[in-house]
Amino acid sequence: IYFQGWQVDLPLQSVRQRGLKTSYPIRLFYTSNMPVILHSALVGNVHLISQILFARFPTSRLVRLVGVWKSAGGGRGGGQQVPVAGIVYYLRPPLN
Repeated sequence: IYFQGWQVDLPLQSVRQRGLKTSYPIRLFYTSNMPVILHSALVGNVHLISQILFARFPTSRLVRLVGVWKSAGGGRGGGQQVPVAGIVYYLRPPLN
């Protein structure tokens, strides 16, 4: 709750009018559910695109940098795909 009151005043100066100076307050700690929703959507899209690219181009260095996927389940269906390397490995939530 203490951080919610933090803000920084960004000084602005007009290019057209000399001497016109004002400040724009920026809150440093924004609490809302919209950033959480946007973050979840972004991470989900990165995971989906990475899986599609890895299925299509598994030997590409750029695709492997984004994510390497492995089938976690046994059986003939292939099971659930889990990231084992790349950027998406670090974006996934902890398993424990």
